[in-house]
Amino acid sequence: MKHTFKTVGALCMLALIGNVSPASGQAPAAPALSSTASADGPRIKFSETVFDFGRIKSSEPVRHEYIVTNTGNAVLEIITVQPGCPGCTTAFPWDRRIQPGQTGKIPIQLNPFGFTGPISKSVTVTCNDPTQPAHTLMFKATVWQPIDVQPTYVYFMPAEGEETNDTKVVRIVSNLDEPLTLKTPQCDNPAFKLELKTLTEGKEFALHVTHSGPATNPGPQGLITIGTSSTNVPMVKVTTRVMPQPALTISPLQIMLPTSTLAAGHRHTQMIRNNSSAPMKVTEAAVNVPTGVNATEPGVGVEGVIVQINESQPGKLFMLMVNFPTNFQVRAGQPLELTVKTTHPKRPIIRVPITQSFATVPPGLRPGQPGLRPAVTLPPAAK
Repeated sequence: MKHTFKTVGALCMLALIGNVSPASGQAPAAPALSSTASADGPRIKFSETVFDFGRIKSSEPVRHEYIVTNTGNAVLEIITVQPGCPGCTTAFPWDRRIQPGQTGKIPIQLNPFGFTGPISKSVTVTCNDPTQPAHTLMFKATVWQPIDVQPTYVYFMPAEGEETNDTKVVRIVSNLDEPLTLKTPQCDNPAFKLELKTLTEGKEFALHVTHSGPATNPGPQGLITIGTSSTNVPMVKVTTRVMPQPALTISPLQIMLPTSTLAAGHRHTQMIRNNSSAPMKVTEAAVNVPTGVNATEPGVGVEGVIVQINESQPGKLFMLMVNFPTNFQVRAGQPLELTVKTTHPKRPIIRVPITQSFATVPPGLRPGQPGLRPAVTLPPAAK
């Protein structure tokens, strides 16, 4: 009898201490966390994060309201609504505080003026939801133009001083159901010659804009107008302008080395662009530094500067890789420059000056030799 009581007592003790089921001998699964514990605080939920306006007119702004629900158990605060395209997207006043279980609205307006075809924009929403403080809302549309004009700005960019005879083409496409008729194009500047061609009767046209003559600064500009048979778009407008470019573009105009001593060397990229119509060649690029004189300490020589010429676009674009060696520095009184020979009649030699910034000598330093690194005055124990 005593043995029976001892056995039962032992089993009860094991069940209490080890939480073991006498029937299975296995511990039961841990209790699941309550759903309310995981939902503590505000929780944001959108009815949608992507909205499609479909086909819209370029002249009419459209608006959409994103619905926000607070699924948490604390007040949800919508802190900011930041459009990705401030010029074409507007965030109107939104519901800043949303009670648990309630919904709010974030109204967004898209101004499609100036766009054509499919577009996609976004806004960023920040809130006090600790699990999801930032969200991106996307919206897209297909902008419909009654009359599509591409491009609306025509630029001529000849080399300065050269004679030009260039033609640009403007494509005009009607998206209207009824056939479109265009009148004879007009320009307020006689420097531009115009010719309108019909590609598809009543639907598609090509406007040829031609400029000829010497390229001088400032270049001429003009406004082209074309009357149409459409009551929605009675006039098509195109702006044209001549913007003469220098014969050669050199960038940068000066090589600025970053420190007074290049402990790890330095690599510089120099660009030379030929804007003229005739191709040119670039040769003999070098820096006027003799080998063995670029030193940070007296009597210590380093190798010279190496320049490599890469012709990115034959006859047009050249990239020069200028490699300054380790411990190179500009010496005072010895002007340095990168020189390049070209076959261009106006710029047979290109010169790019090379300068270097020198740090101000702080207290405790004595100036070294001209153009050399300042020497440090060491305490007696360190000498």
